Amino acid sequence: MNYKQLIDRLSEKSGNSKVKTKELVQDTVDVLTKQLCDGKGVSIPDLGTFSTKVSDEKKVYNPHYDAYMMVPPKRVVEFSPAAGLKEEIKFLETRNE
Repeated sequence: MNYKQLIDRLSEKSGNSKVKTKELVQDTVDVLTKQLCDGKGVSIPDLGTFSTKVSDEKKVYNPHYDAYMMVPPKRVVEFSPAAGLKEEIKFLETRNE
């Protein structure tokens, strides 16, 4: 599902216009982004928790230069699905698409 399809579905389900729905989705994304940039987590019931962590500095091999190099630490976003979502996904039929 892409962004446009998400807006279409949410608009149908809520009964709001597509313009209003798009504004609401964008506002939601803005709030989530701000929280994560501030180093705070966001928990959404029945979906899961978004949080950030700082990855450790690590030594990696670069085959192009045939040498090891250090990758500096960086902040990354993590997602932990809610228990209900995990269970629902766990029992879905596996199919090759």
